[in-house]
Amino acid sequence: MDARVRELPLKDFSRYVDARPDEGVLRMHLDLFRDPELFELEMRYIYERSWVFVGHAAQLPQPHDFLTGVIGRTPIITQRGADGVVRAFLNHCSHRGALLATTQAGNTQRHKCPYHGWMFDSAGKCLQVADETAGAYTDAFRSLDHDLHQVARLEEYRGFFFASLNPDVMPLSEYLGDARVFMDSWIDQSPEGLEIVRGDANFTYGGNWKLVFENCLDIYHAKTLHASFGTMVMNRVKRQGKDQNRSVDLNSFINADAQVSYYTFPNGHGAMWLRGAGKREDRPSYAMWQEMAARVGEARADMMVSGRVIAIFPNILLVESATFQMRLIRPVAVDKTEVYAFCLAPKGEPAAARALRIRQYEDFFSATGVATPDDTAVYERVQAGDQARVIEWNQGYHRGLALLREGPDEAATTIGLNPIHSISGNIGIQGEAAYLGTYTAWLDQMERGQAQQQTAAHP
Repeated sequence: MDARVRELPLKDFSRYVDARPDEGVLRMHLDLFRDPELFELEMRYIYERSWVFVGHAAQLPQPHDFLTGVIGRTPIITQRGADGVVRAFLNHCSHRGALLATTQAGNTQRHKCPYHGWMFDSAGKCLQVADETAGAYTDAFRSLDHDLHQVARLEEYRGFFFASLNPDVMPLSEYLGDARVFMDSWIDQSPEGLEIVRGDANFTYGGNWKLVFENCLDIYHAKTLHASFGTMVMNRVKRQGKDQNRSVDLNSFINADAQVSYYTFPNGHGAMWLRGAGKREDRPSYAMWQEMAARVGEARADMMVSGRVIAIFPNILLVESATFQMRLIRPVAVDKTEVYAFCLAPKGEPAAARALRIRQYEDFFSATGVATPDDTAVYERVQAGDQARVIEWNQGYHRGLALLREGPDEAATTIGLNPIHSISGNIGIQGEAAYLGTYTAWLDQMERGQAQQQTAAHP
C-alpha cells in the first residue's frame, strides 16, 4: 500500500457543497475555508492531480530564463533550456533534496546545489556529481538517473504554460474548454500576442485561497468595499474637471446602467462579462479597436474592450476591471495565501495607451493602489469571521440564482461561447451564483482524487 494513501482520511465531500439550483439552494460549508485537514486534501486531490498555471512565455523570453513555483506542495522550476524548449522539473536536488533555485525568477545556465555542489543544466540534466571519482560509489549508484525529476505533464496554450504531476490528466485543451474564448479575447488584441509589463505586485494575506478566486467574479462588493476609490476618482474630477487616469467608473455599478453575464464551464472555470460599464474609449486597448475589428470582427473586438474576467480553476485569474491583471494563486495554508500579480498588455500598443494602462494599473491594482489593500484586508476579516464554529453555512451564493439558465445567453451566442450555465441581465444582479460551476467541479475533483488514491492503495 502507498504510504501516502494510508495516512489520508476518507471524507464525504458531498457534505461541503449543497448545490440544488432547481430548488433555489446554493451554499458552501464554512469548513471549505477553515479546515486544515481538508486543505491538505485539496492540495493532494486538486492541485497535484489537475492542471495548474506555472508561467507565461513572456516571463521566459531568453534561453536559460526560469521561474520557480509550486504545484500543491511540490516545488518546481519552469525553465527555457539552451535549445529554446520550456520544461518543468522539480526544484529538488536529486542528491539530498535541497532547493536549487530560491528566487522568484532568474537566468542561469546551471543550477548548483549549495549543499554538496551537484550541478544541473537548464534542461535539468545532471552535469556533475561533485567529487564523484573519489566517492567510492557503487555500480548501482552509477546506474541511477541523476537528472532532475521532470514534471509529468507540461502543455502550453498560446503562451500560457500549465503543468500537472498527474501523467493521466486530461489534455490541456480539453481542460480549458470554452474558457479559451475569454483567454483569446486578451491574446488576440495584438497579432503578436501578450507581453508582461515590467514589475509585479505580489502579496500575502491571512485567508483561504478560494477567497481571492471568488472575489474576482464578485462585483457586488465594488461600491461598498471600494467606495474610497470611487470617492478619489470623483474628487479628481471636482479638482481638475476630469480624471486623467480615466479610471473605472463605479457609478456604472451604483446606477445599474450596464449589462452583465456570468458563465460556468466544466472543470471549475467561471467567467463574467460586463457590457456598458463605463466608456470603452477609456480602456487602453480601445486605441487598437479598429485594427482588431478588421482582424477578428466587431463582436469580438467589442468584447476585447469590455470589462471581463476568466477564473481558470484552481489558480489563475485574468481580470479586466480597472485594466488587465493576471493573478497567480499559491495556497500556503488553510488561512494563508500568496498572490503573484502581473500587468499584461498587447504587444505593439501605442505609447499613449501603454502609459494609460500603467497609470490605471497603479491606481487600482498595484501594491500602492487603492483596491488591492481593500480586498486583502477583507479576506482576512472573512477568515476571522468564519471561525464562528456554531455557524456551518453562509448565505453568499444565492444572489442571481433565480436567473440561472442552462447553456449560452444571447451575448455568448454572438461570440460562439457555449458555457454550462448563464446568468445575465442588468448589472444590478451583481451575481454570486456563478460559483455553482466552481464548487461542483471542486466536489467532483475531490471525489475522483480520493477514489483514485484508494484504487492505487487497493489495486
